[in-house]
Amino acid sequence: MNILVVEDNASEQIIMKEAFKEAGVKHNLNMVGDGILALEFLKGQGVYHNAPKPDLIILDLNMPRRNGLEVLGDIKNNPKWVHIPILVFSNSEFPRDICRCYTMGANAFLNKPVDFQGFIDLACIIDSFWFKLVRYCPH
Repeated sequence: MNILVVEDNASEQIIMKEAFKEAGVKHNLNMVGDGILALEFLKGQGVYHNAPKPDLIILDLNMPRRNGLEVLGDIKNNPKWVHIPILVFSNSEFPRDICRCYTMGANAFLNKPVDFQGFIDLACIIDSFWFKLVRYCPH
């Protein structure tokens, strides 16, 4: 399975890779640093011309250039991508952010863990729920 992680913080990208590895999650993690790159990845443009279609997207909410809400809207308004589950990943506790994400089609809103063990636990939960329990639209 292929997971696209859209995260502008390079340290959090490294932590996520290590947490998935530590948790024994074997899925392919693809990392991009902002919303523009996420769209290029999905379109297979530029350096992403051979990029795999993601089975799941973990999307940071607050990013430069094109923020998570804009990317969420782009994905959920495109018939080629609308079926891809999106987990919004944020430090925000604001109800308006959470509600807006769900209104725009996010499949889950997750707060970023505060420590490495939290990232490991989250990797295990994502793996067991999204890849073992959930059934996907076969596109």
